[in-house]
Amino acid sequence: MKINEIIELTRAELIGNTTQDICSLNRIEYAGIGEITFYAKEKYLTYLQTSNATAILVPSDWKDSPKENQVFLKVPDPYGAFLQLVLFFDSRRKRDLQGIHSTAIIESSAQLSDNVFIGSNCYIGDNVIIGENTIIYSNSVIERNSFIGNNTIIYPNVSIYEDTKIGDRCIIHSGAVIGSDGFGFIENSDKSFTKIPQIGNVVIEDEVEIGANTTIDRAFVGSTIIRKGTKLDNLIQIAHNDDIGENTAMAAQVGVSGTVKIGNRVRLGGQAGIAGHLEIGDDVIILAQSGVPSSITQPGVYVGSPPRNKMHAFKIEAVINNLPEMYKDIKRIKNKLELD
Repeated sequence: MKINEIIELTRAELIGNTTQDICSLNRIEYAGIGEITFYAKEKYLTYLQTSNATAILVPSDWKDSPKENQVFLKVPDPYGAFLQLVLFFDSRRKRDLQGIHSTAIIESSAQLSDNVFIGSNCYIGDNVIIGENTIIYSNSVIERNSFIGNNTIIYPNVSIYEDTKIGDRCIIHSGAVIGSDGFGFIENSDKSFTKIPQIGNVVIEDEVEIGANTTIDRAFVGSTIIRKGTKLDNLIQIAHNDDIGENTAMAAQVGVSGTVKIGNRVRLGGQAGIAGHLEIGDDVIILAQSGVPSSITQPGVYVGSPPRNKMHAFKIEAVINNLPEMYKDIKRIKNKLELD
């Protein structure tokens, strides 16, 4: 991009001069010639002063001048303007993807919009419907009777089982498995197991992102539901018949047992675990590695196993840390009482 194009997109004020075009974006620690970056926090001042980036987005009140053949672009919110550029570059990157690869296998009953992209070695099953501008990368499998909405991206090696419903503007990363059987078995008197058929499906609403190697089990009956705007990190397990609310976020290695209802705007830190048949209310934050054996219905920040309100848990931890000294004090008091 020309600098003038970036100015038009970000409505920045130009300081300095350069003849160099911008070919990529980078962090301020690493940005060099031909790249644009941003400065938003004082702790990165040293990097700003030594950066060889061709263009740097800086706050509107910035006073210093750029180096030779370098420009500063003044904006009210440098990070926000940088994100605007990231989105713009990303949209341009995906424009080149069009058509259906010759090695893709598409059943005759499938319904694909004219501008869908299907990569090499994909399989599209019977009665699958795929919406406008959706991109499906190589080696992905979409089994029969599934629906995928508009402007959704399915990255390579994703497995989508039958009857799955996926909304608009979703992103599903490589290795994700959507609609595998829930963990349903009857334990027999001889300790063997009889499998319970899992005949439900998975419903993923609009604007959901699912990380790499995350698994979402189909319901026993009914649906496992991931509601609008929710973001799941890599390596997460969502079990059968879970109902995950809107705009909820989970970090890596979270595990949610079966038939759990999680509310809206919930945050789960990495490796948090939720036992089965529980309810987590709206606006609950559960910190990393917490184990949840019972329902949490009140908004707040919780930590531990079992989780407690964060401030209460930290007070308990402070007492535990003082136990060695408290033991010594108690022992001294005990010895003194025995002497007396």
